[in-house]
Amino acid sequence: MELTRSKRVFLLILPILLTASTAIVFTSLARRLGPDLGYLLGFVFYWLWCVGVPLVLFGKEGFLSLFREESPLFRRENWFLITLLALTVIGAVVAYFIPNLTRVSLWVVLFSPITIVNGTCEEVLWRGTYVKAFRQDVLLACFYPAFGFAVSHVSPELVFPAEGGVLPFVISTLFLGLAYGWVAYRTGSAKWTAITHSLIGLLAFGEPLSTSIVRLVLPFLDIP
Repeated sequence: MELTRSKRVFLLILPILLTASTAIVFTSLARRLGPDLGYLLGFVFYWLWCVGVPLVLFGKEGFLSLFREESPLFRRENWFLITLLALTVIGAVVAYFIPNLTRVSLWVVLFSPITIVNGTCEEVLWRGTYVKAFRQDVLLACFYPAFGFAVSHVSPELVFPAEGGVLPFVISTLFLGLAYGWVAYRTGSAKWTAITHSLIGLLAFGEPLSTSIVRLVLPFLDIP
């Protein structure tokens, strides 16, 4: 499906619109409803962006096509792409899974699958949508949305900043976005990046999303 010029322009300004609106929503909801509930609802607002934009631009069938591979990933000549994905998983194991394995609660693990929603929604927008819309332009299909993806992470950081600092975290998401973008561009699909992104979130135990859910749910269950 060929997008009109106006729709392509919209995608070019989308990172600004999305980041500005989510920053307002995250901070406003956290201030009015408390950090945990505001954080979760802020992500719901963000996910609506991620899913709503491709649905409006491409329709239902076009949306589903974002997960269909134009070129299969698992071929010998794609060893570099496979290595990129593997390195992101290994990085998550070393940086998140191993250091936090002994301290994470079973409740956090129980709610960690929420990260599958986040990982899939983000890949649908930042990889699938841009690859489909700008298939003939590697800069706009791969590199430009990687920067948008990275900057968009500033908004939730306004509520719960990363332990190592906001800037290092945002920079790390930039490199992650570039790796995923290249895989999606070469395969023409967000399928494998969505799977890998979700896996990384699970290896990080879905935090801080899962932690926020736990802090909200446990008082209702009368569990200390």
